[in-house]
Amino acid sequence: MNFIWPENFRFVGKSCPEGREVPGRIIAGRSALIAELLKAQGVLPGDRVAMWLTEGENQVAAMFGCWAAGATFCVLPSFAGRSNTERSQLRVDDVWSVLQPKLLLKGAGAELPDVLAGTVDVLELPALDAEVDETSDPDALIAGRGPDDMAFIQFTSGSTGGAKGAVVRFGQLMANLNAIAERTELTSADCMVSWAPLYHDMGLMAVLLPLSRGADIVLMETDHFVRRPTAWLETISRFGGTISTAPPTALKLLSRRKAQNIDLSSWRYAWIGGEMVFPTILKGFEDTYADAGLAQGVLQPTYGMAETVVGISCGIPGEPWSEQNGFISCGPPLPDMELQIVDEAGSPVATGTQGQIMVRGPSVMQGYLGLDSFAPEAWFDTGDLGFETAGRIYITGRTKDVLKRGAESFPATVVEAIAEDALGLRTGRAAAFASQRPDIGKEEIVLLVESRDWGDEQVRSVAAAVTKELGLQVDVIRNVKGGRLPRTSSGKLMRQKAAALYREGLV
Repeated sequence: MNFIWPENFRFVGKSCPEGREVPGRIIAGRSALIAELLKAQGVLPGDRVAMWLTEGENQVAAMFGCWAAGATFCVLPSFAGRSNTERSQLRVDDVWSVLQPKLLLKGAGAELPDVLAGTVDVLELPALDAEVDETSDPDALIAGRGPDDMAFIQFTSGSTGGAKGAVVRFGQLMANLNAIAERTELTSADCMVSWAPLYHDMGLMAVLLPLSRGADIVLMETDHFVRRPTAWLETISRFGGTISTAPPTALKLLSRRKAQNIDLSSWRYAWIGGEMVFPTILKGFEDTYADAGLAQGVLQPTYGMAETVVGISCGIPGEPWSEQNGFISCGPPLPDMELQIVDEAGSPVATGTQGQIMVRGPSVMQGYLGLDSFAPEAWFDTGDLGFETAGRIYITGRTKDVLKRGAESFPATVVEAIAEDALGLRTGRAAAFASQRPDIGKEEIVLLVESRDWGDEQVRSVAAAVTKELGLQVDVIRNVKGGRLPRTSSGKLMRQKAAALYREGLV
């Protein structure tokens, strides 16, 4: 088990839009230095270390520094420092109660958000110009770490409904990296360009995957992409990027805001995932950048989750997309990944029939931090719906009562409770769910409300309350007649049945 470091890492950001090179031996030496600092602070093998660091060489070095010290790292989720509100504090407390870190790493001079202050001992890393041993051996950084040792904790996007930290062990990590590298034909000749944040599984793997094969790495600051999205494609053009990753929303944005004077002919593979992938978005992006040298088959829909390290399936390089009923294939399962589609009773369904997606394999986690583990040979319920045809997977929705927007998830029950409180309704008078719109390439968040008084004022009241409490925008808010929301014989709301009736136009 080892990683192959490139001669140079490249970092792109607002302060260095043309890119800045940092020799790999410098980052390896810095990792060794961080390991010694952690040990001096009392960090022991098996301890957990939280990371609150600006993107760049500090993050990469800190990851390997934790491993060199025998520790497990966790890059804090995005919401940790988003605001100093009571809700933000509660979310951090939720993560903290599960993670229970030994200490928190932060960058030199970086201001720690109020919600993190006083929660744990803090180690501030020295400035980047601190002297390091440039002869450090990168292989020594993970020497002695076995396949059953914890590598990192990845909090799932559903952590707003009770923090869940997926425990990723080195054996699972290497199995998933090797499977993705095999599927995508990754070699040392490739160049990864990524702006995805490291607290997200896609961003973390964008660093570790190329290191598994000795490929070049160009890392962009996420905020640089947010402020200037075209910088992503300009960076691919400038450095001859061959592989990259992005959610569909990034493609949709750049189809409207076209990058100019770029050459994308070097780009051979792109993982598109993290959200529902729709054919209209992929086609729109391909058409927009065909004259910039973007070849067909570069964009490949991907399916995965933190519980499987990152990947479950992805398209074969250059393979045309397969479409069925407005949904697009996410390719065949990765090597060594088993997948089956079952009905509510757990029985396999016929080919082409929608059901619940179950997976198992060497990269599937064995449990969440602090919760009961399960056997490696057990099937893992992904909580997603889909079907399989000709060995290809199609994702159609979710069985979990969770609403996703970007990298975050929100419990449907919380959204419903906010709407009911805003209108003074009894519990069970609102139903929130996601509804796929393949015709416009979008997953809508829908809220159905049973209320006698209804008008524009009520719609605005509900929308404002959900936005204020959760920062979530609801796409459709609709009133239904009393008694029309489906319920069980005991009066419990049948949320998925409500969603089905909505899609059929019956409510």
